[in-house]
Amino acid sequence: MIKGGWKSVGFLTGTALVLGWEVFASFDGDGSTSPWTDLIVEYIPGEVVALVIGALAAWLPVHFLIRYKRKSQGKGES
Repeated sequence: MIKGGWKSVGFLTGTALVLGWEVFASFDGDGSTSPWTDLIVEYIPGEVVALVIGALAAWLPVHFLIRYKRKSQGKGES
């Protein structure tokens, strides 16, 4: 089973659904289908989005490097 049980399965399923919807809505050609990015642009100020994107761009690579290092050292099973 996946570490974290149903919480992990739920999180991964939600992530896949959001990403899948974004790809589907971007390519379906129907103007009434709103991609997730359109909803973000409509309801969240650009400055806030820029800060979040910048923070993720800085944090995510470091986070993955740390996690992969822990896994390679056998410390990922805590």
